[in-house]
Amino acid sequence: MGLIAALRFKLMFGWVAFLRRFASYASGNNIASRTVHLLHPAVGRQRTAWLAGLDAQLGAPQKSHAAWRRHKALVGVTRLQGSYYSQDDTSWIGQCRLDIDGGEHVHAALAQGKGVLGMTYHHHFNMLFCNLVTRLGYPVTTIAMDARENNARYQKFGDRVDRIYTPAEKLSKGGTVILVRPNSTVRPILRAFEANHVVITANDFPEVFDDKNRQDFPFLGTTLSCPTGTVKLAVNKQIPMVAGYLDWLGADRFRMVLRPVSAGTPEDTVETAMTNYLSVLEEMVRNAPGLWEGWKWLGDTRYKIQGTTH
Repeated sequence: MGLIAALRFKLMFGWVAFLRRFASYASGNNIASRTVHLLHPAVGRQRTAWLAGLDAQLGAPQKSHAAWRRHKALVGVTRLQGSYYSQDDTSWIGQCRLDIDGGEHVHAALAQGKGVLGMTYHHHFNMLFCNLVTRLGYPVTTIAMDARENNARYQKFGDRVDRIYTPAEKLSKGGTVILVRPNSTVRPILRAFEANHVVITANDFPEVFDDKNRQDFPFLGTTLSCPTGTVKLAVNKQIPMVAGYLDWLGADRFRMVLRPVSAGTPEDTVETAMTNYLSVLEEMVRNAPGLWEGWKWLGDTRYKIQGTTH
């Protein structure tokens, strides 16, 4: 990372800390949505790949640029959320006004007493999504990749990531954050299922630790390479699955969408669960493409995506 980029990061972190301390939660979100992307050094660099991925799949440049503006706004809001998470005081989350569409699917799944796998994707608010799922009244355990050893960017900013996990665990209603490494044990995940938790994982990310637990699936006329380790575990243990995401509606208002993916029966397969999951993702990105961070994977040849012309 160059000197200018490092300085912009510091300015960005300072700006969101200022908003957290001196603006109301609602006003801070609105201001961050309009300003943070101007300071974030990575947003501009991602623009070409992000738009290329979206244009190639949806073929609507006007829609693509509107989605890019939405993406930049959400980058700002999620950076402000990170500033709130970096504090020990977690009372701020009570200011989030939340509408939930599909909560009955989680209630029905947990009524089986086996836990539920909540599948999400990279939509800016992954940690906030996990913590707001607790509004349904259940413990939530979050699975995250432990990148401390191999991620160069983590070496520079990992302490900020670490500071997010402790408040997130406080807000998990008895759940926890499980950091997974290559060949790590699945026992903590199984314990969470046995305790009837909602266990949340992101299954769209192309950079996974273990290629044995990665599969390619058709998506938007191309192929998306997805991690499937947690899905295989859920299928083997007959754990029901749902898919969901979180959208910001402005100020302090959010909307959560949850959809059924798998009923947790012996007939379920990894392929069926992933097909249903990707159907939820496709519906979301077609209706609100600015929510998904993954367009850059479809437009960047560095990622292991097959079937797309760059």
